[in-house]
Amino acid sequence: MRSWFTNDIQGVPQPFLADALPQLDTDTWRVASDGKMETYYRLRPDLTWHDGQALTAEDFVFAHQVYATPEFGVAESAGFRSIEEVRAVDRRTILIRWKERYFEAGQVAVELPPLPRHILQRPYQESPGTFIGLPYWTLDYVGLGPWKLERREPGAFFEASAFDGFVFGRPRIDRVRVMYQIDPNVVVATMLAGEAHLTDSALLHGDDGMTLERAWTDSKAGVVQWTTDIGKVQEFQGRPEFAVPTQIATDARVRQALAFAIDRVTLAEICTAGKGLLREIYSHPNADYYESLLRAVPHRYPYDPRRAEQLLLQAGFARGGDGGWRTPTGERFTFAQYGLGGTTDEKDSAIIIESLSRFGIDATSHVFATARSSQEERAKISGMLNGSNPLPDRYHSRNAAGPENRWTGANRYGFVYPELDGYIEGYLNTVDRSERIRNLAQMERIAMEQMPAIPTYYHAVVIAHAASLKGVARNLLREGGIERMMWTWEWQ
Repeated sequence: MRSWFTNDIQGVPQPFLADALPQLDTDTWRVASDGKMETYYRLRPDLTWHDGQALTAEDFVFAHQVYATPEFGVAESAGFRSIEEVRAVDRRTILIRWKERYFEAGQVAVELPPLPRHILQRPYQESPGTFIGLPYWTLDYVGLGPWKLERREPGAFFEASAFDGFVFGRPRIDRVRVMYQIDPNVVVATMLAGEAHLTDSALLHGDDGMTLERAWTDSKAGVVQWTTDIGKVQEFQGRPEFAVPTQIATDARVRQALAFAIDRVTLAEICTAGKGLLREIYSHPNADYYESLLRAVPHRYPYDPRRAEQLLLQAGFARGGDGGWRTPTGERFTFAQYGLGGTTDEKDSAIIIESLSRFGIDATSHVFATARSSQEERAKISGMLNGSNPLPDRYHSRNAAGPENRWTGANRYGFVYPELDGYIEGYLNTVDRSERIRNLAQMERIAMEQMPAIPTYYHAVVIAHAASLKGVARNLLREGGIERMMWTWEWQ
């Protein structure tokens, strides 16, 4: 849940738990000459947790203590690592001291959601090692949102009732039931049967949405909205000790060759049923500065097997007598592509494997069982994985996944490039928008040259809901995404 702000229908940040958001160059957001900062937040009065206990500034102080525990894997996340101290000035006033400039310091949300100190402080102090296994995180959750947990069946559903003490007042819908389902076909059938009224989990894509649209054309029983917020990529293993062949991790020309060998136009067209967008670079085409980013990026990767062949030859690879590729040490070029399962991943894999095989690489696809594969297992893939990511800032070397953070680092495959690190730091640690865009342009340039991942396309993600459910709106944020504001929805 967001701590300080929510987005209105235009995607503009509005105060949430706080009376107002800090404003730069005022007493609420001070920047010192050495780059350190202070931001102040004043909580709205009379806020309570679901159990009736008051929300106070001390809940944020305690939350910072928990999130700063390295073993929990979030201490080095963007934004949070820039926080030096969180202090309660009084019961309603929070002071956050920053080690360095951070552009979203006034809108700290994901980095510092509060935790109920009255419930969690004692178990945290007594046994930090078992803290994340507490029933609080599953069956006994107590939060601040519009609905409070009533019942949960792990792996099946949870039910919640309207919370009178919600910051914006009691939600208009009295009860909600959230069902877990990973099979898109089951979700479509459930929606058409009227047994569910909303799906908004990035689970349904192009073909699924078109099925719903066709079925609801005459009955008008439902509404399908489309969004292209989720950018897909194929991420390469960046650690030589795991990569097969090793050159996947050590030679950018090999990664570039694979990008030229994959028909991304066909990939986007088929996997999104024509509803998605080709992903030229990492940033979204809807960004108002997109054209300036494109001008900074000389490396693009249209489908071009001849260029792919030139790059592999330059990297020391060679064609064998059967037309297949050999590595510089003479072995067959074998390459593994991984996915997390599901219809879209299967389509991605089929097209990618066909492109690479036609090019002469022994390419195979592998599917992780999402519920059973560990973070470490996924981090040690030998080739590339079908994933998603917004911007190249995830590839800072300090974000690398490893045993020290339980393999949860955003830079899952350990890509390291010092020049990119410098521009990422400039991007994150400046509050000047023009300077941030200049740093982002250089991040794009380096990422598209060094290729820690191949940007492929933007998903055609489906938001489908019953026509009688009013107020559902897709709000595109600055970085893309969906802001629900579910407490304003109602039945008609």
